Amino acid sequence: MTIEIYLYLAIAQTALSAIVAIAALIRYRFRSSIVRLLGFVFLTSFLANSASFALVNFSTMRIFINATYPVYLIIGLALYSRIYHINLHKKNPKWFVLAATTFTIFALINLFFVQKTAPNSYSYIFSSAIIIIYSLSYFYVLIRDLPSLYVHHLPMFWFNSALLVFHAGTFFLFSFQSYLINVLKNSMLVYWSFHNMLSIIEHLIVLVGLYYDLRILKSKDLSFKSVFKS
Repeated sequence: MTIEIYLYLAIAQTALSAIVAIAALIRYRFRSSIVRLLGFVFLTSFLANSASFALVNFSTMRIFINATYPVYLIIGLALYSRIYHINLHKKNPKWFVLAATTFTIFALINLFFVQKTAPNSYSYIFSSAIIIIYSLSYFYVLIRDLPSLYVHHLPMFWFNSALLVFHAGTFFLFSFQSYLINVLKNSMLVYWSFHNMLSIIEHLIVLVGLYYDLRILKSKDLSFKSVFKS
């Protein structure tokens, strides 16, 4: 794995974050709350990556490169908690608020007192564990209620699948970080390249979901026009 391949993957992942954010936030007033929230998650991801690229150019600030990602994780988990609160049809949001609040406190302690400017792998593991639980819970509710025979036409099916694939891989990756680096002598370059490849796969699956969401939006527009004409 060369530095050039790593950079290509990082740039591709950042560009895809921007594309997903734009695709989710265009026609903002007509999009569902879930799609809007998802758009803000990926917008935050794009900004975090862009901030890291910018910090590389300042030698005195490079030590803070890893600090951008815990901020993204905190914001992202809060938004995902809201998304799953909506999708799981829970009237009381206390468990989602508790999960987001607990993670925020944990991530800040880890950032300022434990792993500090090193890659905050503990925060990644905790965040991924929560999202895996959310994702499996959604699939359980989906199978139980079966709102459509064609579940692959549901945008949330693709969003959830993307999150489960990415965070299951991330959970495994960060859980074995010390072993991969210290025992197998695996370089961080290979490690982060694999992480970026997982992220690219996540983005592509999310885009499939956004395609179906835009199809639903288009069909609603056509229905409205036909009613208006009649």
